[in-house]
Amino acid sequence: MDYFSTGKIAYPKLTLYAFHLKHSLSQKPKIPVKNANNLWLKCQQLGKQLGIPKLETLPELIEKANNKKTSITGEILPERLLKFTAIQHQQNLHLSGEANPLEIHNTYALDLTLRYPYPEVKLADLRGLNPDDCLLSKNIKASLGQTLVFFAQPVGKIDDEQAFADACIKALLSEKTVRKLKIYRQHQGQLLGSPIFEYENDADSPEEQCHLLIWLNTHSLTTELENKGEYYYPLIDLLLCRSKIIYARSKAIWCYEEARSAYYKLERYKQEFKEQKNNSIDSKFDNFNQWLQEIPESSFNYVDYLRDLELHRTTIQTNSKNYRLYLDKLNKIGIDSDNLEFLFNFLELAEDTFVEQINTDLAYLTPGQNLFDQMIGTIRGIVELEQAKRDRSLERTIQVLGIAFGGGAIVSGVVTGHIDKPFAPQINFKYPVHPLVSSLLWSVLATVIFGLVAWWVTQPKLERNKQK
Repeated sequence: MDYFSTGKIAYPKLTLYAFHLKHSLSQKPKIPVKNANNLWLKCQQLGKQLGIPKLETLPELIEKANNKKTSITGEILPERLLKFTAIQHQQNLHLSGEANPLEIHNTYALDLTLRYPYPEVKLADLRGLNPDDCLLSKNIKASLGQTLVFFAQPVGKIDDEQAFADACIKALLSEKTVRKLKIYRQHQGQLLGSPIFEYENDADSPEEQCHLLIWLNTHSLTTELENKGEYYYPLIDLLLCRSKIIYARSKAIWCYEEARSAYYKLERYKQEFKEQKNNSIDSKFDNFNQWLQEIPESSFNYVDYLRDLELHRTTIQTNSKNYRLYLDKLNKIGIDSDNLEFLFNFLELAEDTFVEQINTDLAYLTPGQNLFDQMIGTIRGIVELEQAKRDRSLERTIQVLGIAFGGGAIVSGVVTGHIDKPFAPQINFKYPVHPLVSSLLWSVLATVIFGLVAWWVTQPKLERNKQK
């Protein structure tokens, strides 16, 4: 049956639960991240796009409230909910809804609900709840991710609830968007007596992931329990834990790839190190000195990636425990026929697959840290040894030159002091040598002789033995 063309639904509402990081471990305590107010600004943009003037004022209202909690549950606005209606448009159904900004620990959370206040709406009209896919993660760009929850009561009898839920997805997102984002139905369960279907696209990045819940009100108790709202905070806390787990996993994947890249660079250094035996000593010395500036930086980055992997693993483990806690609360609120196994499936995925993958990555990468240290130590030892040789050679050169020039200066002084008295037997040259030139010649000769003697004396014993 083609529910998309014939199906109808009563009082439909689409709720966006979006989560954005407010504080980060890498920044000073109580200092918000750079784009911490992103969710409120997105609401302002949505207000302009959907013709909802009151929604445009949300950032201003939050600023006036000075981000102070008005209750232990974390509401930011004094009146808790910002209720609004859209400007009536002839071509669209009239929208109404409410926004509830929250602060939960180090996170900003947004509950934004758009609804049609009509007892009967065609499925094809649901597109007005999400025009131009304005509520999808690629537009909201919440750093920790989001979930869309659609809740409505089907009009009349439906024979295939799964097909009806699929038709709702196509109406909310368009069939083209569903294909492009590769969104598929993953699990089915039951909440407060009514069927609930989970859809997602398995993207790693929170800003690319699409997570949707289609909740069909088909049980007489569902409306009553939903209106009581006891499920509200356990559900939003559970979805927040889910988003944090996915966020930590995506960051862990990024850290692993960056660490692999750093490790690959080190392998290149190892290969080049082996090839250095064919180079001259000066070339080796210059290359090794350059490496001592480059490799430590890569090593520090590598250590940071390993540390961050451990932090992300802790984040997943901690939020998995909290996820289980909120899931138990949802179970207690529901009725006996409820089935939340699909929520448990994600918990098993986080505790087993995600954590185990990080453990495997750490086991693979940790030995590389020792390799970095060994590489740096080896190169530093070679450079220090070569530098010591060069220092000794320079010291020897200075000694030789010092003795040579000192000896030459002494002889020059002696010769100069006897310019008026011949230094050697007189030899009758055709052209007599000027006494100053004679003094210079004797000085140069003495410098050479003293230099050779000093060079021989300061020569290492091993080299002298080889010459013998």
